[in-house]
Amino acid sequence: MDPAEFDERCRRCGKCLEACSQYSDIEIIDSLVDYLKNGKESSFDITQCLTCGKCESVCPEKLSLKLLIKDSRLKRVAAAGLSDINFICDPGYDRNIFKTAAETEEPLLFEPGKADVVYYPGCYSSYIHKTMVLAITRLMERAGVDFAVLDGLDNCCGLASAGTGNPAVIKANGPKIIAKLREMGAKQVVTSCPGCFMALSKAYPAMFGELGFEVVQASQFLKGLIEQGRLKPGEGAGGRVYYHDPCHLTRGAGIYKEPRDLLEKVPGTELMNPGPEGSNCCGFGGGVRLNHPTESIKASCTEHQQVKAEGGDIIITNCAGCRQNLIEGRPEDGPKVYDLAEYLLLSLGEELPRDDQALIDLVNKAYARGVRGYKRPAL
Repeated sequence: MDPAEFDERCRRCGKCLEACSQYSDIEIIDSLVDYLKNGKESSFDITQCLTCGKCESVCPEKLSLKLLIKDSRLKRVAAAGLSDINFICDPGYDRNIFKTAAETEEPLLFEPGKADVVYYPGCYSSYIHKTMVLAITRLMERAGVDFAVLDGLDNCCGLASAGTGNPAVIKANGPKIIAKLREMGAKQVVTSCPGCFMALSKAYPAMFGELGFEVVQASQFLKGLIEQGRLKPGEGAGGRVYYHDPCHLTRGAGIYKEPRDLLEKVPGTELMNPGPEGSNCCGFGGGVRLNHPTESIKASCTEHQQVKAEGGDIIITNCAGCRQNLIEGRPEDGPKVYDLAEYLLLSLGEELPRDDQALIDLVNKAYARGVRGYKRPAL
């Protein structure tokens, strides 16, 4: 974003900061503009930004404080050099979190194949949130979908690394992934991870041109299977449900209706929030989970408290990062946390085994190995 244009158009009305959970001082705008234009170091801690997009959703001028912060981060990285956080999701990095996870638990990988429908689970789901992958692939099997899977660390989409200021992965892997998906015969690519969805549906076409296949998010795909009569939600789930909107999916991609439509088709499900108004970040985004672990988990604790106070039984989300933070921040008596596909499968009478404490231990071990000085959240 051009800082001069931002400076000229911004009214300094403060609406962005009223919506923001991390910053409140209007001076941050002048400070960031000055840094981007003149190189004067900002006094504000720009690692606290969740990149949730709430600021741009309320700006009367359609400006983005988030993008101003992202550009400032990129400038700082260019000046100071890449750090552990910039490499933590880089497949070539020895202490990559997914490599660490694979040393503790076998990743969930599939035999290569060809099909019109290709599922692209992403690194977080394949290596850490394997329940998410098992849930959607089981649903595909139940619906009689002929599908193949493109997984593995070598096929990392690169968006997470690019978001930290390390664009090498997305530049190197993007063309290879597109070529592999074409070789697999993909006409439709299904993604669970909002980051992978944004990479394939937005970043890749902008960077590499026409893909030659359709990209859909898991909620859109599953809703389609229900509407086609290939899946019929059962009565094995239900309760008073709060749908947690992933920031990149809701404000970034505009996908918030499909998961709610799906949930309303599950018998016994009472949806607490029929729209995304008032939705907040789980605390995971923008590198905050790594830079400020305790503050990050407190955000998800707060959500649990609010949902419980309103009589909620279950929190459903549609993102591995959100699922992770909401599980880690769950009080002992807090609402249960499910992925959307996991909940739909539960309605059909199939509950996948999961060990939430093992998940929490695994991610903290991976973070500690990948980022020097990392400290587990203290709650």
